[in-house]
Amino acid sequence: MPTVNNGIDKKEFKVGIVTVLYKSNDVIKGFIDSINNQTFKNFHVLYVENDVNDFGCESYIKNNATHQYTFIRNKDNYGVAKGNNQGIDLFLEDESYTHILFLNNDIEIDQKFLQDHIQLFSENSFVDALAPKMVYHNTNGKIWYAGGKISYLKGNCRHFGHNKKDRLTGKVLFKVDYAPTCSLMIKSLVLRETQVRMWEELFVYYDDTIFCSELCKKNVRMYYTPTITLSHKISSSTGGNSSDFSRYYLTRNWLYWGIKAKNPVVIATGMVKYLYYLIFSRKIELKAMRDAFILEPKKME
Repeated sequence: MPTVNNGIDKKEFKVGIVTVLYKSNDVIKGFIDSINNQTFKNFHVLYVENDVNDFGCESYIKNNATHQYTFIRNKDNYGVAKGNNQGIDLFLEDESYTHILFLNNDIEIDQKFLQDHIQLFSENSFVDALAPKMVYHNTNGKIWYAGGKISYLKGNCRHFGHNKKDRLTGKVLFKVDYAPTCSLMIKSLVLRETQVRMWEELFVYYDDTIFCSELCKKNVRMYYTPTITLSHKISSSTGGNSSDFSRYYLTRNWLYWGIKAKNPVVIATGMVKYLYYLIFSRKIELKAMRDAFILEPKKME
């Protein structure tokens, strides 16, 4: 495996971390503790608060964060896609940032999390983006994500190892075409040159799937590593995939992407699903599918 050097020059790497807050009061302590304890120190965190009327997280961050950070309170809940784009735009303004890390705040990481990322980037010049192993919180290592792949026919993504053992352990790096932006570190230069951004009209769900798809179209080389692990407190802000909120956005954004991509399989499957939802009066999914046809892309501000 080609390498550029065998060590890390800390002066050479600088990471901008963006995390989007929404109903994050219950998880913010674990996140702050994790970030404060990092051995790699040359980073800056952007906190984007979408829960506009709740000041709990802002207060906790001000009182407990010992790392460098910027806090933005949006005027409305703009969604996770726009929040991540705000982070991209902020960090790309300063060319000293070599990498941008999208990181959920419903996660906990060990103290070498950033250091280990930088080590792999330092040793492997061909890596443009890197995702770690993600396990369910407090489950003794139960896998949530251990590599992934986009299915263009189904119009969705697949997590390798989901609820199973991580089988991709034979090497340090495995090339993938999908990684959730719960944790994805990417070279700033890649985002600057490709101009790939998240689709803000999605609000939430499929934002990372489509983001990865767009990166792949630009030949961005994305890798998964089983050597770095984070603990993920799944769906702490959306109520889980069975909530009305999740059912709406998962259905709408799945079909919307299919329409925009002119994916015949997704469109045909959508027609069948629409009839099913109509027969069984699934009003949330019916509204979501109708809205998919009238949803419009948002222009970059």
